[in-house]
Amino acid sequence: MMILSRIWYVILAILLAAAYYIVALAVGQYNRRNQAAMEETLKADSQVVSWAMQVDARRRLDVLLLAAVDPSIAKSIRGANGKDAVPAASKDEGAKALRAFNEKLPADYKNDVLFIADREGRLVAQVGYDAVNGFGEFELGGYPAVFDALHGFLRDDTWVWGGRIARVVTRPVEDEVGQPPIGAVVALRWVDNSFAKEIGKRTRTNIAFFALGQRVASAASTDGFDENSLEALGSDLKAVGEDKGFKENGRTDVRPLGDDKGGVLFVRLPGDAWELGGGFAVARPKVAISSPTGFLVGADDTDKKNVKLWLAGVIVGAAALFGFLFSYLEHSRPMREMKNQAEKLKNGQIDTLNLPRFRGGYRPIATDINAGIQRVVEKGGGTARKPADLESILGPVPAQPSMSAFSFPLPEGSAPPQPVPSNPGTHTGANPAGPGATGNNGRFPGAPPPPNTRPGLPPPVNAAPSTPGFGQPERTMAMSGAAPQAGGFAGGGPPPVPSPAGKLGAPPPTPFPAVSSAKKLGKDEEEQTMVAQPSADLISAATGANPALDPAAEWQQVYEDFIRTKRECGEPTDGLTFEKFQQTLKKNRDALIQRHGCKRVKFSVYVKEGRASLKATPVRD
Repeated sequence: MMILSRIWYVILAILLAAAYYIVALAVGQYNRRNQAAMEETLKADSQVVSWAMQVDARRRLDVLLLAAVDPSIAKSIRGANGKDAVPAASKDEGAKALRAFNEKLPADYKNDVLFIADREGRLVAQVGYDAVNGFGEFELGGYPAVFDALHGFLRDDTWVWGGRIARVVTRPVEDEVGQPPIGAVVALRWVDNSFAKEIGKRTRTNIAFFALGQRVASAASTDGFDENSLEALGSDLKAVGEDKGFKENGRTDVRPLGDDKGGVLFVRLPGDAWELGGGFAVARPKVAISSPTGFLVGADDTDKKNVKLWLAGVIVGAAALFGFLFSYLEHSRPMREMKNQAEKLKNGQIDTLNLPRFRGGYRPIATDINAGIQRVVEKGGGTARKPADLESILGPVPAQPSMSAFSFPLPEGSAPPQPVPSNPGTHTGANPAGPGATGNNGRFPGAPPPPNTRPGLPPPVNAAPSTPGFGQPERTMAMSGAAPQAGGFAGGGPPPVPSPAGKLGAPPPTPFPAVSSAKKLGKDEEEQTMVAQPSADLISAATGANPALDPAAEWQQVYEDFIRTKRECGEPTDGLTFEKFQQTLKKNRDALIQRHGCKRVKFSVYVKEGRASLKATPVRD
C-alpha cells in the first residue's frame, strides 16, 4: 500500500542527502583550495614587497645625485677634510645646502634625514636629526653603507635607531674625476605608517614592519581586511624570532593570523637590521565558507544571475508532478473506488464490496468489511451466502499431497455467462433391469430423488442425448451415486449396465450430470441452497466407470461448483468457459501425476481470502 509514494519519498530523501553531501564536499574543497591559494599569494607578496623597497631605494639614489654634485655641499666637505674639528662655517654651509636640496624634491621623494660625511666618515652637516648635536664626535664611517660610499659605491641599507627603522641610501661626493671621493651624502626615510601605506598601495598588500620584537608600522591596503588584525602581530613576534626557518632562511611558513581570520608570513629585512630582528610581515584574509549555506550568504548579484532559475523550476515542477501522480494512483483513486462502492452498498445496489476492484492494502480492508457484513447478517438471524461444504457431500478429503490452490483470473467488470438453452425433453436414466422391468419413474430402485441444478448454469458439454420413452419432459434427473438396494435385481448382485441402446453387456455409459430445467425458477427458489451433483467417485462405484480414463463428468461438476462459488463471492465469470477450465485442469493433473506418481487427481472448490479457488489432491489408489 502506497509503495510508489513511499519509494518516491525515499528517493527524495536520498537526493536531499546526496545534495548535502555534494555541497559539503564542495565547501571542503573550496576552503582547501583557498587555503593553498592564500599561502602562495603570501609568498608572492613577500617577494613583491622586497622588490618594491629595492625599487624605492634605487629611485632615492638617483635623486640623491643632485646633492652629490651640489657645489655648496662639496665646498663644506673640503672645508672639513684634514681639520681636527669640523669648522662651524662648513656645518652651516652644508646644512643650508641640504635644506635647499630637500625642498626641491617631490613629496614622495623627500627625505626625513640628510647627512654629509667627510672622507673619514665624520659628520659635517645634518638636517632632520637634531639628536646628533649632543655628540661632538658623531661619525658614520662605521656603517657598511657609508664605508662603501666613501670608496665610490652606491649603497642602500636598513638601520634600526632607537626602536625605529630607517631606509638608508648613500652616494659618494667626488671633487675631481679619477680621484677618490672627498665625502658622502647619506639620506634616511623613516619606516612609519605613511611609508607602510605607500609600499602597501604599490604592492596591494597588507604589510607590517617590526624590529626588536615590536611592531613599528603597519597598513592595510586590500578590501575586506581588518587593520586591527595587524596590531595583534606583536604577540607572535617572540615566537617568530625563535622560528628555525626565520633564523636560517629569513622567512617563516604561513602562520594563522589572530583567530584563524587569515594567514601571515614574516620576512627578515636585509642589511644592518638583520641582526636586530628587523623585518616585515605580509598578511591576507582567509576566504572560507563556514557551512553549506555559506554559498548563499556570500553570493552577490553577479553570482545569482549565473544561476539558471528556469532549470530549478523544472526540477521542482517535475518532482511535484511525480509526487501528485503517485499520490493519485495509490491514494485518491483507491479511495474514490472505496467511496463509490460504499455508496452503492448504502443504496442497496450491492450486498458486498467487489474485491477485484481493489488493489494493494485496500483489498484486505474490503475483505474484512465483507466478512463483517456476513457476521452481522448471521447474528441478525439471516442466512449468510456461503459456498457449499464439499466434505459434507463428498466425505473427508484423502490425506494425500495436494498442490497449491489456484484460481482463474477474469477481466474486471465482466458479466456472468448466459445460460445455454437445454433440450426440452429431459433425460432419464436407463432401467437397470432391462426392457420391461418396472422402475421408479426411470430411476434405480431405492435411489435418492434426483437433485436440482441451480438456474443459470450452462449445461454440461458431455451430457448424453435424451432417450425417448424415459422420464417426463418437465423434470430433471441425475445419476445417483448410491448403490442399488438388495433384491432389486433378479439373481442378486449388481445390476447389469445397459448400453445407450438399452442392451445388456455393452460398455458402461459415460456418467452425465443433470440438465437444468427448461422452466425458470422463481426468485424464492433461486435463494435456496441447492444440492450439488454427486461426485464422480460415487457414480463410478455404481456404474463401474473409471474417472481416471474419462474425468470429464467430474470436471463438469467442479466447473459448476466453481462458477457458483465465484458468483457467491461477487466475482465475475464472463469468459470462463468449460473448455478453458478443462484445459487448465488437464495441465495441473498431468503435472501432479508426473510429480507424485499418482493414478489420478481430484479437484475441489473452496474459498480463499474471499475468492473462489481450486485445490488439487493426488489420489494414489
